[in-house]
Amino acid sequence: MKVFQNTRFRTLEFCENSKIYTISCELRKSPRIRRINLRLKNPHYALLTFPSRMSWRTAEEFLLAQGNWLQRKSLEFPSRISLAQHFAKGGKICLSPEIGERTVRIEHNKTIDRPSIHLGNQEIEINLPVGQNEELIIKETCWKLARQFLPGWIEWAQMQCGLFPQRVRVGDQRTRWGSCSPKGTISLNWRIILLSKELGNYVVFHELAHLAEMNHSSKFWGKLEQFVANARLVDRELTQAGKPVFALGRTE
Repeated sequence: MKVFQNTRFRTLEFCENSKIYTISCELRKSPRIRRINLRLKNPHYALLTFPSRMSWRTAEEFLLAQGNWLQRKSLEFPSRISLAQHFAKGGKICLSPEIGERTVRIEHNKTIDRPSIHLGNQEIEINLPVGQNEELIIKETCWKLARQFLPGWIEWAQMQCGLFPQRVRVGDQRTRWGSCSPKGTISLNWRIILLSKELGNYVVFHELAHLAEMNHSSKFWGKLEQFVANARLVDRELTQAGKPVFALGRTE
């Protein structure tokens, strides 16, 4: 986890049905924002950002005042399922905006000792060796596909918008779909390939737009609107539709 200089952590604890739940809360003072903002990134992690002029005590009091809201939102997160269950229920993979989503078929093969992938026009077949950690292998296979295809997605999108990153990397981020560094490095979460084509496009263009505006100001949203119609609405759709996808492939 990246720790910023003006960052503190607090832990909130609550009880529901005789079970103890905890939420790790990161409080981050930022000179780039004008108002306090609290977001629950996953059931156990919340990010509170607030202006530099605001005191730590005020920010912490705000966090405590939002305890009931955090508890309710944490319990609303969907139950975690395995990647195998996700694909069995119809989950798809999108490797490029030009082809779109493809169904995924998981096969178990006693004659192989390492996984293999077959990419068809309508379906992706993942062959797994028997007797190994199925969830881990499926995750590593999807991550491999993301490393192979997401840079090409960026290349396709950059030709549409004329914004060119210095570098593209694909990781296993805990709280973000993507990010853009001041040096022009775009980092993408491998789970983007589990999103719909429309939402995957949104994440890609969102990070490219940061090459022009390194913030979430009105200028940023205006830039993003040039490539994604109704970008703010799509952002809210990503927040909701992406929750169960973001929980996939986690073993902690």
